[in-house]
Amino acid sequence: MISQSKYRKSAPTKPWGAAFLAFLLIVSAWINQEFFSHPAIHEVSAASKQAHTIKTLYTVVPGPQKTPALPFKIGESSGILWNLNTHQLLWQLHPHTPGPLASTTKLMTIYLVLHHLPLNRVITISPQAAATTGSDIYMAPGEHFTVKQLLYGLMLASANDASVALAENLAGSRAAFIQEMNQEAKALGMNGTHYADPDGLSPKSVGTAWDLSIIAEQDLRNPLFRRIVDTKITALPHNPVVRNLNGLLFIDPSVIGIKTGWTTQAGFNLVFAATRNIDGHPVTLLGVILHAQYGFPPEYQDAEKILNWGFQQVALQMSPPRHDI
Repeated sequence: MISQSKYRKSAPTKPWGAAFLAFLLIVSAWINQEFFSHPAIHEVSAASKQAHTIKTLYTVVPGPQKTPALPFKIGESSGILWNLNTHQLLWQLHPHTPGPLASTTKLMTIYLVLHHLPLNRVITISPQAAATTGSDIYMAPGEHFTVKQLLYGLMLASANDASVALAENLAGSRAAFIQEMNQEAKALGMNGTHYADPDGLSPKSVGTAWDLSIIAEQDLRNPLFRRIVDTKITALPHNPVVRNLNGLLFIDPSVIGIKTGWTTQAGFNLVFAATRNIDGHPVTLLGVILHAQYGFPPEYQDAEKILNWGFQQVALQMSPPRHDI
């Protein structure tokens, strides 16, 4: 009876309730049409989401980009220079011509290790790793090193024995690691590169200046990599003094790495980077020069001239235009 009484009392207002309900339905339909059913809204939302999930390696792709020629001669047959702040290609010389990589191969070795092995893992050196020829840190079979220690040996002393030890531990065998190197190169768009070993001793490990700049740029994204290649001297087990073979670090304080390489077939190769302030802004340039024939001192001089020229180009681009009064 109480509920019936209340129901009867509210009956006179029912037309107003119906009108209000109709109004709500109209507003709801309009909101749905404008905000949930408009195709343009869906397209923008999808594009925005895609933009946040796509990982861009380079904004410049291989092609006939025109760049200025260097105003001086160099002793290398191939090279490239990037502004990493803007990914602008500043200079190139036969950047897609493949040739032996020598120890710049190790830029892929460290890339894979930093992505897949814990730094504190202890590795027991195998007889195969210890017997690797060329640059080394004098490891003996059965000795123990952490992954991090081997990475310092790999990049400072260009240790081939460290390279093989890391490869064996990551992939189970040298051959399996080489397969992973080539798979990763393909994934990164390094189309002119083929790896035949983890250290670069083989002349069949070949690549281009363009591809080396891709893997170097990827490596530079890792803070530990930057710290390692910028280290001049360190100490390792059984090696109280390990000096970085990259002499450019000792010549120019703005240089932050990266890697030298030499074999008889490759000549002298150098991947380098430097950061300098231009108009109060830090700018990083990344360069590659390959296949010099007259030793590293002349190649370091070429790298210095290329860096000085490159930073000058960036400064000119950043300077405000002057107007005649």
